[in-house]
Amino acid sequence: MGDILTSRVVDAEWLRTRLWDPSVVVIEVTNTPAAESDRGAIAGARTVYWKDLLWHRSRREFPSAPVLIDRLRALGAGAESTVVFAGEPTQFAAYALWVAAAVGVGGDLRYLDGGLPAWRATEAANGTPSSASAAPIERAAEARVSESPQPLPQVAPRHDEIVVGRDEVRAALGSPIAILDLRSPQEYSGLRVSPLTEPIDHGAERAGRIPGARSLPAQDLLDEHGLLRPVSELRERVAALGIDGADRIIAYCRLSHRAALGWLVFTDLLDDHRIRVYDGSWTEWGSLVGAPIED
Repeated sequence: MGDILTSRVVDAEWLRTRLWDPSVVVIEVTNTPAAESDRGAIAGARTVYWKDLLWHRSRREFPSAPVLIDRLRALGAGAESTVVFAGEPTQFAAYALWVAAAVGVGGDLRYLDGGLPAWRATEAANGTPSSASAAPIERAAEARVSESPQPLPQVAPRHDEIVVGRDEVRAALGSPIAILDLRSPQEYSGLRVSPLTEPIDHGAERAGRIPGARSLPAQDLLDEHGLLRPVSELRERVAALGIDGADRIIAYCRLSHRAALGWLVFTDLLDDHRIRVYDGSWTEWGSLVGAPIED
C-alpha cells in the first residue's frame, strides 16, 4: 500500500497483528447471497452478503441508520469496536463506508486495503494460522455476537453531501460539474453493460455512458495486487482527467460500488471533498426512458 495508510485505510499486516484484540471486529462484505456469517476467510470475521447489510429489505434504497446499526450489532460491531470492512471484491468495503456515512452511522469504521484477496496473499506469504492459534480469535468473535454490544453511535447523515440522484445528474449535464465513469473501458465504450467479471452481461437496458463523462476505471486506482496505489500515482491519474476547475464531481459505475471506491480515494487519500456518488449509477441511467446516452 506504500504511503497511503490513513485513519480509515488499513492493510492486511495491520489487521494480522490485531486479530487477537477483542475490540477489532472484522466484517467481510461479499457477493455471496445467503452467506453464513461465521464462515469468514479471516479468523474471527463475520461474513455478510452486501445487499443483506446495505440495502433496504424490499426497496432499492439504503436502510435507515437504526436498521444498519442493528445489522452491524448482530455481527458483533458495537460502540467500542474498531470495525474493519473486508470486501470481496475490495470495493464492497468502500461501499459499506459510504452507505454508513450517508445514513448517519458513526464509530470507528475502516477499509481493508485489497480486501479478502490481499488477506489471502498475506496469509500465503506468512503462513496461515493453525486451528489452535485461531481458536481464541473465533471464541472472542462468538462472545462479541452473543453479548450483543452497545450499538454504534448514530450521527448526522451525510446523504446530501455524498450522494446524488438522477435529477441532479441530469441537471449537471453541460455544467461545470465533472462526471466520472469508474466502470471498465468495455463498459465505458458501450461494448458491455457489466464488467467482464460478471458471467452474464446484464444490469441495464442500454449500453453506453452518461454524456460528457470522463473515464477513470476503478481498476486504475489499484495496483497489480489489487491494493490502492500510492498517493503520488493517484494524483497523477486524477490530474490527467483535467477536472481541477470543476465545481463538483459526480462519480458513477454500474451499481455504485466502484464509484464508492473512487469516493474513498478522493476524500481520504487526495483530500478532495468535491465528489459525490450517483447511487443509481448505470443500472438506473441505462434503463431510464428518455435519458441521454453517449456510445
